[in-house]
Amino acid sequence: MPTVFQAIAESNTLAGLLARMDESKRCLDLVLKHIPLGLHTSVLPGPLSDGEWCLLISNASAVAKLKQLAPAMITAIQLGGIAVQSIRLKRSY
Repeated sequence: MPTVFQAIAESNTLAGLLARMDESKRCLDLVLKHIPLGLHTSVLPGPLSDGEWCLLISNASAVAKLKQLAPAMITAIQLGGIAVQSIRLKRSY
């Protein structure tokens, strides 16, 4: 019986999903230096699709602050070699 990782590797759909998840985590790694340390626990990487990355945020005040930082975050992601043109900030509950 194949392992979960073998099944993922053998499925184009699942392998593509895993690659997008890894790239989303990489986006988060690239932007964390632009996010105040106190907000690091408030953010999670969300979906990355068609040049838009979604950042999941746990509270409204963090959303407001991150809206101000979005241009710097987009630049950091692009300099990291990922083609992101916009960031969607989504309040997660």
